[in-house]
Amino acid sequence: MADELRKAINGQAPGYRPEERLPTEGELATQYGVSRATVRQALDLLREKELIVTRQGSGTFVKDQPGTPVQSADSDDDEAWAVVSERVPPVMLQPYLEEAFEATRVTLDVYSMTTESLAARVSDQKARIVEGEIPPPRSITARLMLPDTESLSLAIPRPVDGADDPRVRERLRGILQSHATMLRESLLELRNRRLVPEVSVEVRLVKFSPQFKLYILNRRLALHGLYPPEEGTISLPPDGEEVQILDAYGTGATLFPFRAAADSPPQQAGIVHAFQDYFDRTWENQAERADF
Repeated sequence: MADELRKAINGQAPGYRPEERLPTEGELATQYGVSRATVRQALDLLREKELIVTRQGSGTFVKDQPGTPVQSADSDDDEAWAVVSERVPPVMLQPYLEEAFEATRVTLDVYSMTTESLAARVSDQKARIVEGEIPPPRSITARLMLPDTESLSLAIPRPVDGADDPRVRERLRGILQSHATMLRESLLELRNRRLVPEVSVEVRLVKFSPQFKLYILNRRLALHGLYPPEEGTISLPPDGEEVQILDAYGTGATLFPFRAAADSPPQQAGIVHAFQDYFDRTWENQAERADF
């Protein structure tokens, strides 16, 4: 919801002008079919990014300098689909995953460092199905592509001096294994409960560190985010030695959505197809089945 409002504010979709008053929380809840609590969370995100301002007794208004649409030299105003603004809020995975799990057949193609963000969100979707909030899909197919921690050439995570430390790679293995297992068990539980007849989860490993995370949902939506390498300190067994490493912290990565749909700009459909082709080729040609 925050992303849709952001698009309207930044001119990507018909929406709101600078200094224009937004609908009330109740009106927005009705418009988007969500609770008022969800509306407040969405508005808080926009407020944190300084896209809106709330005035006591008057309501919530668009700030006077929202983001500026970016377009190529040969495009018309109504074809602009990208926005450059330091105040653009990151897209959240959960709303898109909720949408994906409401389809008849669900496919998840994922390329990431650990699937930490995804595992928790998939568990949420399992709960929605078990509790009867949404109809169970007929099938769920998940392909998870992760870094091979046996590879000595992983760029991240790695000690800041560039040397290889097997303990750092083993720590990563434990993290990605736990989250991948959590995701797998969540989906297989749906099959074991006879809620979803067909469930397939496969994990493959590549011998290089992801420089970005990529989610392709139902082959129609791609969410792409970069992994900026950052310095951090971790404690390693057996004596808790503190080691400075370069790592990628994907839970805070900004995700950029691209949708292949009839009402989407043609550029976005092309990007989704390119991401899907990249994933399929890497999966078939460079990824090997995980041993866990």
